[in-house]
Amino acid sequence: MNGQCDKKEIGVWDKPARLFHWSLVTMVAIGWITSEAEGALFWTHLMSGYGILLLVFFRLVWGVLGGRHARFSDFVTGRDAIRSHIRGILTLRPPRHIGHNPLGGWMILALLAGLGLVVATGLFSSHHDDHGPYAALVSSGMAEALSEVHEALTSILLFLIVGHVLGVLLDSLLGQENLVRAMWTGRKKIPADAQQDDAPQSS
Repeated sequence: MNGQCDKKEIGVWDKPARLFHWSLVTMVAIGWITSEAEGALFWTHLMSGYGILLLVFFRLVWGVLGGRHARFSDFVTGRDAIRSHIRGILTLRPPRHIGHNPLGGWMILALLAGLGLVVATGLFSSHHDDHGPYAALVSSGMAEALSEVHEALTSILLFLIVGHVLGVLLDSLLGQENLVRAMWTGRKKIPADAQQDDAPQSS
């Protein structure tokens, strides 16, 4: 061999996790595009919010009941693992992880929390002639304030999304693995001599 170890392809992310991921990408994109919409298109924005809320709820459930690498217990780690991964990135040799790496795991939690808060504030917000479905349950002043919070959280969410995408690109580069493709197919390549004791069904 020329010093490059053989690799084998294994199933990592199950179908529900992958369907959630790409559905969420679609819903967030629709919500972003229609964020300044008024009238009929505002309802498209509202429906995308409901879709995001349902997807976040599903992911919380699937984080407990899903396949091995979809579970929070597989990728939500402590500070030592995070420090080790950061040191690896700084030396351009981060530890390899079959599922999400420690930083990616915490980014997933941050994104889920951010999405939940963005939708929740949007449901109670009021801005000009557009009102969230539950804006009448709070005072007009509160509804307007929540609209401002909604917009601020949206900006923070955009920052997290950009960070997530950059992290995926960096991990793909350093790990020589197309993670976008892996999240689409559910399969990743690992060294041929590595052990995978609980690969999910990805057929």
